Amino acid sequence: MNLNKSKAKDKVFQAAMELVLEGKNDKQITTREIALKAGVNLALINYYYQSKENLLSQVVGSLMGDVIEKLNPNNRADTDAQTRLRSILFSTADAAFKYPSICKIAISQELKSGCQNSCKLVIPILKEIMTELDESDLNIIAMQLMIPFHHIVLEPELYSRYLDTDFANEKMRKQKINQMINHVLSRQTKVIDK
Repeated sequence: MNLNKSKAKDKVFQAAMELVLEGKNDKQITTREIALKAGVNLALINYYYQSKENLLSQVVGSLMGDVIEKLNPNNRADTDAQTRLRSILFSTADAAFKYPSICKIAISQELKSGCQNSCKLVIPILKEIMTELDESDLNIIAMQLMIPFHHIVLEPELYSRYLDTDFANEKMRKQKINQMINHVLSRQTKVIDK
């Protein structure tokens, strides 16, 4: 890619990032608005990113990686696997409440893709916790944990009454996340013991 093409692609990415950081969601952001902000031809968005959704997915993926990295103090390999798993979910939930527009885009995209990225993130940790399980079992456990988790952080008001938890309250949110993790992990231990 030559320098001008690279600059145009970066301009499109930066323009989309600015719009997301302004608090706009994926339905409020248009390709025309991105092109105008970037100062490029509208066709370049599809040329470089194939669609607005792909562009926003890349932008939000980049932002979420940064956000979770900043919020996650236990990202080190010297902490035990359960602590790291809890930390990842706490950080993601904290980010969802601190940056709702970014997270709604990211989590919506993640759910549309079957939670593949988040499952891939937690499977190595689950493998450390449940060493006797094979890849297929770990995939199922990861989905059992991540799909409900994503739905809850995407639409916390829908689940607050059902789960008797104010998800906007950090202490209550962490208690419920811990309960979810404990249930998934303890259920699997019981199955293994039989």
